[in-house]
Amino acid sequence: MGIGNVFFSLLSEMWQSRNIPVKFEKRGDYAVITGWKDSLLPKAEIPGTVCGIPVKKIDSRAFVQCNFLEEVTICDGIEELDTNAFSGCDKLMQVHMADSVRVIGRNCFFECRYLFCADLSASLREIGPRAFYGCVGLRDIKLPDGIERIGEQAFCGCTRLKSINIPLALKELPRNAFENCRELERIYLEKGSPADRILSKSEYYTQLLCYIPRF
Repeated sequence: MGIGNVFFSLLSEMWQSRNIPVKFEKRGDYAVITGWKDSLLPKAEIPGTVCGIPVKKIDSRAFVQCNFLEEVTICDGIEELDTNAFSGCDKLMQVHMADSVRVIGRNCFFECRYLFCADLSASLREIGPRAFYGCVGLRDIKLPDGIERIGEQAFCGCTRLKSINIPLALKELPRNAFENCRELERIYLEKGSPADRILSKSEYYTQLLCYIPRF
């Protein structure tokens, strides 16, 4: 490619990206979201493509402490929310995930105190350590049927969490995943499931377990 063509290509990319609300980087054949251009906007729709390039990931600390952000929609195609992607977003109340999201990373929504609605992806496989740590506004969470791993203290300090339904597919669940969830009343799960074998060893959790009949 000649110098003129390279320059034209770069200029074209700059022109296409000027009206895109997110900052991004190309990594091979896909893009990674690295930030939000206007931190004062209360709503963010994070696109699944930018300049015709598929977006696979929201990068580490991409939206950390975006204190005006109230609602986030993660569009189809994005597969991973990296470490601390939304941590410390003091006003974040709602998160809506497309079903392409498979991984929520460590500390992803750490101390998002007003988060009360987290619509998780149906394809979610992993919730990292402290992903929802200190989300004191979260009252209930619906884990998708295919989730396999929940990390250390993932929901620690979610003091208003009332109930949680744990699917049979879950294989890794540390006993401190729901530490300091003071209002937790019910944990729904199947008797004999991996989660049951873990939680039933704790005197505290035993009194919260509610067994779902297997049909």
